Amino acid sequence: MTTTPNFTEETLDMAGISLQLRRGGSGEPLLILHGELWVPDWVEAHELLAQHYSVCVPSLPGFGTSSFPDWLMSVRDLSAWVNWFVRESGLATPLKVIGFSMGGWIAAEMATMNSAIFSKMVLVGAGGIRPREGEIWDYFLNSAKDAFQTSFHDHESAQYLKYYGRDWTPDEAEQVETNREAAIRYLWRPYMHSVTLPDLLPAIATPTLLVWGRQDGIVPISSCEAYAQGIPDARVAVIEDCGHMPEMEKPEEFAKTVIEFLRD
Repeated sequence: MTTTPNFTEETLDMAGISLQLRRGGSGEPLLILHGELWVPDWVEAHELLAQHYSVCVPSLPGFGTSSFPDWLMSVRDLSAWVNWFVRESGLATPLKVIGFSMGGWIAAEMATMNSAIFSKMVLVGAGGIRPREGEIWDYFLNSAKDAFQTSFHDHESAQYLKYYGRDWTPDEAEQVETNREAAIRYLWRPYMHSVTLPDLLPAIATPTLLVWGRQDGIVPISSCEAYAQGIPDARVAVIEDCGHMPEMEKPEEFAKTVIEFLRD
């Protein structure tokens, strides 16, 4: 286990896998489900959220150093796994959740099936819905470097420069490809969307906030509009001059927006 003044990172045998888990903060639990590009560290947005909540950030199976069992094949499978993880980890339900991109899709799938698991849900640039205008950017026909570059509107932002706007070490490059392999298995067919989720969205009873960067180059903002029309009483917060990763590109504005919703 690695411990810093702000968070712990450990590897646990949990929910059928060897799990990489980061945790920090105190108070009411807040589950974070990362996207297909993973999350490389305990980033600034985590730290801001941890000032108000006990933040729990598992690396989903196949991402980071978490193991990758053969039976996990789809986002629906991941949704079942997260449900298992929540139970085994002892997180009290209903709990608050933030899902990013693929993680948002996972959270939405879970909310359609179990209205008691989440008290509030934040979907950030969520996949899972085919956009009505434009296309979801193809992560698998382009390079990983291009994926991160396309995810940011501002390539001078501090966290882009820290994590992505430089040459990667061999270990970092290997980790990116490991994550990419997992993403391919979960997201390839059909690519980054579900044919059934749009019709299930009206079943969601969880208070939901949709957060999108206005210049999201991965999942077009028309997908946000489709989510908003499908989820009853969903709220929308659009962050200007921002791409697909507002938690990294504009962490302070992102955290403020999310905390206001979670506290409301």
